[in-house]
Amino acid sequence: MIKQLLNFEKVRILLFLLYLSVCFQSLGQTKYFISESASNDFELSEFTLNTQSLYKINKKVTLFNLIRKEDTLIGEERKLNGQLDYNIILFSVLPNLSGKEDWEKIDIDTIQSSIITFDNLEKLHTKNTLSYFNNVVKETTKYFNNYKIIVKKGNDYYAPKFCLLQFYSVINRPSAFTNVYGTINTEDSRYSIVEFEKVFKETYPQLDFPLYRIGEDPFSFMDWIRDRREYFSKKLILNKNINCYQFWTYIDWTKHSFQFDFERGIDRFVYLPGKGIIGGSFDFYFYFHRKKLSIEYKDFLQNIKEEKVMIADSYK
Repeated sequence: MIKQLLNFEKVRILLFLLYLSVCFQSLGQTKYFISESASNDFELSEFTLNTQSLYKINKKVTLFNLIRKEDTLIGEERKLNGQLDYNIILFSVLPNLSGKEDWEKIDIDTIQSSIITFDNLEKLHTKNTLSYFNNVVKETTKYFNNYKIIVKKGNDYYAPKFCLLQFYSVINRPSAFTNVYGTINTEDSRYSIVEFEKVFKETYPQLDFPLYRIGEDPFSFMDWIRDRREYFSKKLILNKNINCYQFWTYIDWTKHSFQFDFERGIDRFVYLPGKGIIGGSFDFYFYFHRKKLSIEYKDFLQNIKEEKVMIADSYK
């Protein structure tokens, strides 16, 4: 019995060392996008969220939405499809829960070879949604600390210590059409998490509901190629009678407790047409740091069931 425990502990240590090596390797490959890039190709919007109400710690999350709006052309004659579709490139700057500073000063001259353009990000968007060349959907579509946004303050430049990059396509059309992973569709059928849980349990009575598998063994019951998607949950009316739309992501928990399960991304989010993502939750990140928080396992579960989110300060 003791020998088995020792062998198990050795495996855990080896996995942890492997995880650290991947982290250090990714840090060496970090690419940077300068938010002040001189370009008319996109619109940039920035929103600040306070984490106190959701995670019981007074920190901030900053969302940077990069949007290029354009009419979608379809068919051989390149006709307009009659609606304005666009992509959202979302940088989420997450708080440093092990220190005081969320940003660090950076010397632009030392990272010139690692700076990318908006065109590079758009190509990455295409790569991480549906591939039209080989008809394959990527298993991992988000990037944690591999890509960072840089902001300029005065004459100095700063990069976040923790940054998540992910992508969405806004395509509004009736629910009869397919919504692939990464789609925001405000005309889709509405399902709350609790409503969908009932459907899931009726269909798979022997399985645990994927969203509730926090802290379980890193094994997924889901068919990630076909099942992952964003569900439209409800319409919100914020201050000044602003209409917004809340979504949640149907995705499992599939990482060990010592890993960031970053493919979950901003798992519940609020979308404002024309502006992008103005609110959400980052359970994967805060659950990883749960020992630093005053909320418990049951609180995370309750937040999921009630679809609680943080809203940008400017829209509260």
